[in-house]
Amino acid sequence: MSSDAGQVRSRLGARLRTQLRDRGVGGIAAALGATRDVCAVWFPESLRSEPEFLAYSITKTFMAASALILQQESRLSLDDSLARWFPEIDRSARITVRLLLNHTAGLPDYGGLRAYHEAVRRWPGKPWSFDEFADHTWRRGLLFEPGTGWSYSNPGYMLVKSILERVADESYSDLVRNRICGVLELERTYVPESIGDLARLAPATSTLLSPTGEPRDVRFLYHPGWVSHGVVASTASEIAIFLHALLTGQLVGEQAVRELTVLVPVPNAPRRWRRPSYGLGVMADPDSPFGPVIGHNGEGPGYNTSVFHAQRFRAGGATLCAMCGVEDTSLAESLVFDSFALL
Repeated sequence: MSSDAGQVRSRLGARLRTQLRDRGVGGIAAALGATRDVCAVWFPESLRSEPEFLAYSITKTFMAASALILQQESRLSLDDSLARWFPEIDRSARITVRLLLNHTAGLPDYGGLRAYHEAVRRWPGKPWSFDEFADHTWRRGLLFEPGTGWSYSNPGYMLVKSILERVADESYSDLVRNRICGVLELERTYVPESIGDLARLAPATSTLLSPTGEPRDVRFLYHPGWVSHGVVASTASEIAIFLHALLTGQLVGEQAVRELTVLVPVPNAPRRWRRPSYGLGVMADPDSPFGPVIGHNGEGPGYNTSVFHAQRFRAGGATLCAMCGVEDTSLAESLVFDSFALL
């Protein structure tokens, strides 16, 4: 390790410990990964190797990257109409893959539905089927005319997953393994498809998996199918490597990165964000203190994650990822943005 990398690792480690101490967080695994000389720190330090976590909605960035890769292979176009695959969906002829990826298609979400959260509490190991997700969301109507508004939609990405699998003629798990992990040599990044696939993750408990709100171990109860579009599991360092390679054109090329980062405004974002925006599977703030920042957050039962690339730092910018085995919707993002100030 170079002296510069060692200094970065030391500063990141101090930041991680301070944040966890200040928030009174203990007995959990948390990690920070950076692509500045590719260093990683984690807590508790007694862990023998970097822990793995569910990335939750960072998965959307993997899906957008997959769509761009398949577009380069001439298997689909981001401007293809949803009617090509799902003609039964209302106004599907006016919805494109691109609109699904940037959340402007008008499809509703299930995140705020009481029925969804009650089902997860009562039957954490038995996720809704594709049709059940559809019945609770877009089959009840669109929120607005496609392309005229913005509303976060997990079911929109469930449709993207189905489209990707059809055009690639392979499962989304295989698509990630073959088109992304194999290319970038990511050995600990995968798409879990059963409860058993979670056994290798960092321990995490959730109060969202029990009707009485008792903390339960996510790894032995929660079926990843409750994330309708699928969910990536990985380490902080490998997620950072992925996003850095994606945004610097190493994975999909510069033209695809330009498509990825065409931004639309996002309403009602947290105060940290000066000009909240969304591209294709990426959150962005063009006016952040660190220059344009692009990445994604993720949260769900047991885990809270965040990864962002800041262009201000030297040639190629810098990428940081934080992954935490705790249900705190702001911890990972705070770790990332506070740590940018240390670089």
